[in-house]
Amino acid sequence: MFQQTFQKLYRWFNDLIHRPAQVFWICAMLAGIGVLLDGTAFRLWSLHRDHRLITDRIHEANARSKHLEYRIQKAQQPAFIEKAVRDQFDLVKEGDLIFIFSDDTGEIR
Repeated sequence: MFQQTFQKLYRWFNDLIHRPAQVFWICAMLAGIGVLLDGTAFRLWSLHRDHRLITDRIHEANARSKHLEYRIQKAQQPAFIEKAVRDQFDLVKEGDLIFIFSDDTGEIR
């Protein structure tokens, strides 16, 4: 019984060896399965994802850097400094029109 099974397997393998196209596809399939099983495909996908995320962060940092450079240039002008201080600290200068609103309870906000 064992000998018959071995002979069938031997004949199948011998026939297979004489068909290079089938050998190629079997080897390619086994290599693909090996890549999937050892995690190489996942690591490659993960590296591509990380590259995309880092590239996006670099673009965002470059845009933020340009915005900050613009603000630094504007900060050299006295009008910009005055406007920034007035907006940040709710200051007014002489001659500004001020509106005071109250809610229904009569309290001034």
